[in-house]
Amino acid sequence: MWQRSRPVLRHGERMRLLGAIVIMLVCSACNAAALTSEVRCYIATGHTVRDDFLRTYDALGGLRSLGYPITEPLIQEGRTVQYFEYARLEDHPDNPEGPIVKLSMLGERLGRRQPPLDAHTVPPSGIPSVRYYPQTGHSLNGAFLDFFDLYGGIRRFGFPISEPSLVDGQLVQDFQHIRLIWHARAVEGRNVTMEKSGYVYFTAQGLDERLLRPQPCPGGALVVESLETGQAD
Repeated sequence: MWQRSRPVLRHGERMRLLGAIVIMLVCSACNAAALTSEVRCYIATGHTVRDDFLRTYDALGGLRSLGYPITEPLIQEGRTVQYFEYARLEDHPDNPEGPIVKLSMLGERLGRRQPPLDAHTVPPSGIPSVRYYPQTGHSLNGAFLDFFDLYGGIRRFGFPISEPSLVDGQLVQDFQHIRLIWHARAVEGRNVTMEKSGYVYFTAQGLDERLLRPQPCPGGALVVESLETGQAD
């Protein structure tokens, strides 16, 4: 019985076919990586947030809590960090329970911790409007306490490291991660805002201001237009 013969590929043709297959496999891997990568680009500052930093950013309240990114990730003190208007995030790949991105203690780094309250000035327990934290020896009350509870508590701000005090004519209170500011003439319900501690710490270190320059959004990034953060300058 007659059988149809199979086409025979020459050596050069086989090599070209093999090369094409390899390229297809590589491109498929690249596309898969692009699909799983998380990148968000903020037009307001021209910077991106991605991957583990983006997941932590969202978990901590995103734009309303940390503000816009003001740098790309950079290396400081042997670890990857990224600056935001109201915070700095830092990568901890050596964390015993697995890699983690967390807030930098900018209040501590800026040297704002004050001595704890004396024993005779510690507020009595059982008063709902006043909360004392023995971890740092400081208390919270009034508008600062309301803001603290409403916008993330210890996870976002850390423990208080001072009592309210006047700084440059403004009433402020410092926390491990940030400073809160009270505005006497603000609209009711918005008397307390966050200091742009990310900018403050960036400037305090004398870092190169070119790091703040906007960058073009990378291809495939989710582009976010300027939005209202809900914070006063």
